Amino acid sequence: MSRSPMRTQRNTYTTYSIGCAGVWGVILLLARRRLDAQTLNTLRLVCSGWWIGWTSATIARIGYPPPKQLTPAGEKRLRIISIALIALGLTSTFRMFAAGKRRRGGTPGA
Repeated sequence: MSRSPMRTQRNTYTTYSIGCAGVWGVILLLARRRLDAQTLNTLRLVCSGWWIGWTSATIARIGYPPPKQLTPAGEKRLRIISIALIALGLTSTFRMFAAGKRRRGGTPGA
């Protein structure tokens, strides 16, 4: 299976990192408008923890050799587990927004 030059170019750790920052930005922006102060603070702590983990992983990528190539069966298992974990994370995020309390006054910062 040949990869197009554009697909190969986008498949980088930098692109992944920019995508993560964008997704967290959207989540925090929506949370600011939708959640009460206590839940928003909890979400900010979760976001901070995620970025601490990202920083740790980035440092590890520099200091340790890359892992061995996965077998086709290993790739399939990883794909299935990843989809399940993403679905679980999205479900938790949607539940949090659905259960969140609106701020008084209906406007951010009010």
